[in-house]
Amino acid sequence: MATACGGGGGGGNGSTDISAARQVQSNQVPVALIDVLATEFIAGKTITLSSASSTDDDGDNLATKWQLDSPAGSYAKLSSVDISSVEFEPDMADTFTVYLEVSDGRGGLGRTALNITPSLPVADPLPNFVSTAPPDPTLKDRTDAVRLLYQGTFGPRDGDIDALIAQGGDAWFKEQISTEPYFYTVAWASIAAEFDDIDSGENANFRQLSHETFMLNALTKPDQLRQRMTYALSQLFVISDRFDFAGHDQLTMGYVDTLHRNAFGNYRDLLRDVTLHPAMGMYLAMLGNEKADPERNIRPDENFAREVMQLFTVGLQLLNQDGSPILDEATGLPRQTYSPLDVQNYAAAFTGWYFADQESYKFGDTFHSIDWQDRLAPMTAYEEFHQKTAKKLLRNYYVPAGASPSDSLEVTIDSLFYHPNLGPFVARHLIKNFVTSNPSASYVERVAAVFNSNSNSQRGNLASVIQAILFDPEARAEPTEQAQNFGRVKDPLLKFVNFNRLFSVSSYSGTNFFLRNRPSQTFLGAHSVFNFYSPTHTPTKEFADLGLVAPELQVVTPETIVTDASRIAYISTREQRAYWHTSDPSEESTESLNSAIVHDLSPVTDRIETSDLSAAVDFLDEYMTQGQLSEAMKNELYSFYSPRIEQKLAADFYSSEAHRTADIHSLLAGLIYQIYLSPEYSLQR
Repeated sequence: MATACGGGGGGGNGSTDISAARQVQSNQVPVALIDVLATEFIAGKTITLSSASSTDDDGDNLATKWQLDSPAGSYAKLSSVDISSVEFEPDMADTFTVYLEVSDGRGGLGRTALNITPSLPVADPLPNFVSTAPPDPTLKDRTDAVRLLYQGTFGPRDGDIDALIAQGGDAWFKEQISTEPYFYTVAWASIAAEFDDIDSGENANFRQLSHETFMLNALTKPDQLRQRMTYALSQLFVISDRFDFAGHDQLTMGYVDTLHRNAFGNYRDLLRDVTLHPAMGMYLAMLGNEKADPERNIRPDENFAREVMQLFTVGLQLLNQDGSPILDEATGLPRQTYSPLDVQNYAAAFTGWYFADQESYKFGDTFHSIDWQDRLAPMTAYEEFHQKTAKKLLRNYYVPAGASPSDSLEVTIDSLFYHPNLGPFVARHLIKNFVTSNPSASYVERVAAVFNSNSNSQRGNLASVIQAILFDPEARAEPTEQAQNFGRVKDPLLKFVNFNRLFSVSSYSGTNFFLRNRPSQTFLGAHSVFNFYSPTHTPTKEFADLGLVAPELQVVTPETIVTDASRIAYISTREQRAYWHTSDPSEESTESLNSAIVHDLSPVTDRIETSDLSAAVDFLDEYMTQGQLSEAMKNELYSFYSPRIEQKLAADFYSSEAHRTADIHSLLAGLIYQIYLSPEYSLQR
């Protein structure tokens, strides 16, 4: 306990009343003393002060008067504890002066002052994570190669398995990591005119090409691993084109480019860039979020603050490094990561950001009032709208009073990036998106270790993280060594892209019209920030009893199965379309031809020509179902389709080879459709 003292006095009033004069002269001056019930001063920690040690030799009861002089920008105030004590909470690392005046009621005054200069809190340190190198990128055989192509790309094309085996896993991974990014805004610009999408200016028509842009990149661009990573990140840092972005594709595709650019970078940079992107700012109401104003009944919007913690970084429960919840010793229940008060503090820290370089009076206006071209740059800070009170964040991170919006942002991002939950949280999300919906605890822990500190002692290096995910022993295990629940159900969009990539979908006319073909799930088409499906979705009681999840099955319903199957049921080839048009060259047929979507079945027909249908079925089994078809099913497919194809090949009634080819292609489309409908094709293993 520290004590500060000081003194002051009073004198007589010149009265001729000798007794009164003697009484005044004999009055002893009180001594003011401040007792400090603390051994150190830290901003954000309450300091209690007492006048109990103040003395008066006359034995009078002393009245006290306290005063606090705070540094500029502080919001600290004194509050009474009891008759002799006060307390206050310093909110910055600057000097606070506390004054105490004691009086005896007979003119005697004692005064003292105490200077308090607190330090800022020291954030809780991370555990001492050991530097961990990801596994070497190696492959075992063809089964392993096709599995990697399904895990790390949007699916194989004919010849990709042989090419990957020849190249080797290490060379493939290094090539994918270093390949030039193919961005979404560039892809959008390449098709916008063709789809008559005018994005800005007076002629803006509010058309939206987010799905078409995604399909163009997923189907055709060589940076496949980066594209796949962007798809996974888009289901973590979710925005939705169902939100009113006014069809502004340059804005939403610019947001996707933020994910794409940071896909192999550092997670902290990614988190910061996402936070400041105006599309996210609009979607979760951080853009235009302003400081509290009780008179106007305004308080900071908590939407982004809540979701950045729950969905983007640390989750709802404190985690062990294997992803399991940390349990409270007393209750046995999971310990919660944050409280409603934490959300309020984060919301306050995120105030004061808006579209870049606007006049201050526009702050908070609806985005429709801002010119199209001014909505694209990262948000900038508007000092006068930022809440300057101190903010207590997770794990003792602290934003002092008076901090700027930028300083507040950096501390806030650090509080999330340097949280022990982040490694297992990100690891589990990415493993579930790339490899398996039910990773073992040890798999999560191994990947989290690389996130926490890779071989270069870097935290959050996503290139190392995706290497750890794809080449973990669990991801590369032999089929006979895999857990029974290994793998993941393909979501409808991923399955759709896999199919169209393998059979080189295009438009007969050479246009990009084929990009319009849409499955039940479309890129950026989630209904909310919680993504298309919950990561903990259990479709049946049997799953729940086994402790298993199948997230993607939440969007696989009888309706979507029929809808998506109809996109594949009647595929046609260029050869078929040409023959049909020759047979019926009407204007209606010509119009249909120009808008026709065609697939390339040459991977199948080539194998029939050089070998037989059995080789073609083996190809489809390997490239479509990763060798999961049973011999019984392959035999059934062969026995059904082989005689029919042989009959077409031997028939002499065809008017032309084009007619024969068209009929054979129809049969092969049926064969492929049968495999597409199989459970094996819906499962990525």
